[in-house]
Order: sequence, then C-alpha cells, then structure tokens
Amino acid sequence: MLGALGLPQPRWLAEPTGVFALAARGLGVELPPWAHGPSLALVAVFIYTTWVFVGCDITVFLAGLGNIPAELYDAARVDGARGWALFRHITVPLLSPTTFFLSIITVIGTFKAFNHIYVMTMGGPGTATTTASIYIFRQLYEYNRYGYSAALSFILFSVILVLTIVQNRVAGRRVVYE
Repeated sequence: MLGALGLPQPRWLAEPTGVFALAARGLGVELPPWAHGPSLALVAVFIYTTWVFVGCDITVFLAGLGNIPAELYDAARVDGARGWALFRHITVPLLSPTTFFLSIITVIGTFKAFNHIYVMTMGGPGTATTTASIYIFRQLYEYNRYGYSAALSFILFSVILVLTIVQNRVAGRRVVYE
C-alpha cells in the first residue's frame, strides 16, 4: 500500500542489521558488531509469535484460575489475608500446575518453531531467523541430504526430550497439587 502511494516500502523482514545498530545509526553512533543485537526480522518474528500464542496461554491460565476453589480465598480473608497475600499464598501455588504445563509446552514449541518463521522470512535474511527446524528442512528439500536431515531430526528430538526431562525434574518438585 505504501508503494502505491509513492512512499518507500518497509523492508523490515529483509533487514539483517541488528535493532540496536539501526537505532544507533539513526542517532549517528556506530556500535561494535557484538552490540548490534537481534536482526529486525528476528524481532518481527518475536512480536508475531508473542501475539499469536499469548491468547492461547491466557485461555489456559484462565481455566487454571477457574479451578481454584473460592472457599480458599474466603477462608484466607477470614484469617486476615488481603490482596498480595491471597495472590502469593493461594493463586500462585495453585496455578503452578498450569504454569508448569505451559512452560513445558512453550519450550517444546520454541524448538519446533517452523511454520510462522518460514512463511515470514524463509529463515532469512541470511541466517538471521534460521531455527533448527528450518535448517533441517533446508537440508532435506534444498540439498537432498536425507540421512543428514534425519540425523538432525533425531538430535533435535533428543535435545527436546532431555530438556523436558530436566525441566520436569527441576520444576516438577515445585508444583502444588490440591
């Protein structure tokens, strides 16, 4: 639409320069390469992913909140608890199973991220938004390296499995079930 109006078209999905470097360049400052930050394309993917998945996560949290018995809040109020104490001692512990579930699903989803990144940037510009899934896809379909992509898939599965087990052992102890 901007091009039809004669204005320059934004190229933020094709911008490999880091966001901090772009901001500094606008101020006339040159940053060292290590301080450039994530590419503008990667920031766009972050924003999109957050926008898409926050609604689902909020729905799951609302379901978790609905499962907390009102009698617990009433009993705590009778004992003199108010706002922050109710939240800290009732809501947070009883939402821990929901938080635990969402954290495991989010970690798994992060490692599997493919569709939205491939549609938005195809892993580019350069390799700025290339994830493990996109790398495996490229090895299979662009370079016809079937065995290598299968091995990478198994390694990705193993990494996800190990992280899930570690997360289950570390955070699973802190989960409070009624």
